[in-house]
Amino acid sequence: MSSPTVSAEFLLWTELCFLWSISSYAITADPLPEDRDNSNFSWKIWRYTLALRIIGMAILAYLMTRSIIMTGWLATVVALHPWIRSRSPLKWTAEFEVLAVVSNLSIILALVRHFSLQPRISIPIPLLAEHLAAVFIAGAALILVVRGGTYIVRGCLRKAGTFPHITARSIHQPKLSVIHETPSGKAAPSPPPPSTPQTATEPLDVSEINRGRLIGNLERLILTIVVAAGSYAALAFLVAAKGLIRSEELQNRDFAEYFLVGSLSSALVALCCGIAIRIAFLALWPQLLSLQMQ
Repeated sequence: MSSPTVSAEFLLWTELCFLWSISSYAITADPLPEDRDNSNFSWKIWRYTLALRIIGMAILAYLMTRSIIMTGWLATVVALHPWIRSRSPLKWTAEFEVLAVVSNLSIILALVRHFSLQPRISIPIPLLAEHLAAVFIAGAALILVVRGGTYIVRGCLRKAGTFPHITARSIHQPKLSVIHETPSGKAAPSPPPPSTPQTATEPLDVSEINRGRLIGNLERLILTIVVAAGSYAALAFLVAAKGLIRSEELQNRDFAEYFLVGSLSSALVALCCGIAIRIAFLALWPQLLSLQMQ
């Protein structure tokens, strides 16, 4: 079966999408709303890195398109996206990230078609144009699913209010009770102090969040690959295996909610990106998916 052919405009769109995903997600992590007051975040290094990302994006985009408008748009997105994300409302981080990705990809495609842009740099790789387009789409999706997926999952956890906090109950300290004497002469323990509800002022359990982030990144990457390969049964197996490993901790309701929200939102991101990769390869490189392991 012959492979479909793609236009030069579509190939350029996939190249620009891959370049944007690298500049926005692959180089360094951007601050989230909860990092605004985080003194441990390396703001100075991040600002220098952001400046290099903007300059690099502008240079490469202009070399690839020779278009000032496209170059300006991509550089503006790389510059403003992290600042708007860090200033967005805490409970709308996930929705903002999804909207930003979909809108940017659509605007890039519209600009390429409106100005009839053509690729200005030939890539010395022995692949057909449609195969290159499929590879660029898969690369952009895999980059997005790792760090972009982290932003989306963090937004879902923040919306549900299930971030793990270090509360007074989690700190094992000896409890002191004061004995009061009643009028009848019998001693009675003093009433317990009023319990303080969990609020946003309680410190986050950073170690648990970092573990969950690393596990989530690996989980989404594996799930995306198996879904792109058509192994949908592995999706349920991996999620179930993850729950089995941490079954003892699931007895805690707060942790169970944190685990479920994080796992389900992470699996949803991986499922969407995996299906997108599979559709791209089915349309552009079906021979690759027809290969079966013996």
